[in-house]
Amino acid sequence: MVLQRVRAGRSQPPANPVGLSETPEWADARSASHLLGVSEKTLGRWRKAGLLHAGVHWRRKFPSSNSPVLYHLERCNNAMNDATARSADLLETGDTGDSGVNRSRSARALRLKGMR
Repeated sequence: MVLQRVRAGRSQPPANPVGLSETPEWADARSASHLLGVSEKTLGRWRKAGLLHAGVHWRRKFPSSNSPVLYHLERCNNAMNDATARSADLLETGDTGDSGVNRSRSARALRLKGMR
């Protein structure tokens, strides 16, 4: 059932007809976390880590440090995709991109610990 608004005796179509609902451009932390599929804490961690930039990916609702944060959904989604993207070469070989440097260093550290 579609609800209609009545103004001055005339009926008008609803603001968002069924099936044409649009996702808002900016959303609060709770809505953004739900729509992006991550937790509110993860959004905060990404802000602090520099993955999401102020003025581009997020902004304050009001000019106050205590004001709630709003996230630009499309830009945040693009940032998430860019951060997790790997080249086709790495996907084909299954390589993590570190060429074994970190693995060999950690293995060497474990051997040295065992020698003491």
